[in-house]
Amino acid sequence: MTKKIGTALVDEISALFMDVFTREPWNDGWTSVGAAKEYVLDLIDNKNSLALGYFVDEKLCGLCLGYLFHWHSGKEYFVKEFCIAHDIQAKGHGRIFLGEIETILRSEGLRGVWLSTERRVPAYKFYISNGFRELEDCVFLAKNLSPKQ
Repeated sequence: MTKKIGTALVDEISALFMDVFTREPWNDGWTSVGAAKEYVLDLIDNKNSLALGYFVDEKLCGLCLGYLFHWHSGKEYFVKEFCIAHDIQAKGHGRIFLGEIETILRSEGLRGVWLSTERRVPAYKFYISNGFRELEDCVFLAKNLSPKQ
């Protein structure tokens, strides 16, 4: 079952987030629960935040964290983080969760969903197989602001 979640579950959300994203294939450097909790709060504690949780037997097993924004075609959703608990991955839960998310978004009149991911991770094929497409004219850019050596 999918439902909206918020700051009352920040510890559970942070723990699931760290467990998933510190493993293969992401290997993110989350070593501090405090830092992960701050990041999660950045995502879920704003007026335009939309955080959804996927529950199996009342246990939080999936996250979709992002924000709503108004666009010329209507309200849309940008997914910043999406994950399924490591122990239930590759068992159809991600597809179910994504379908339930889409149902919730449609019921609230949203017109679209945006996200970014890396081509080299399994998530890329997952999103493509669930109807997402690459936008030909869009690129994702980044600039490192580390102090010059």
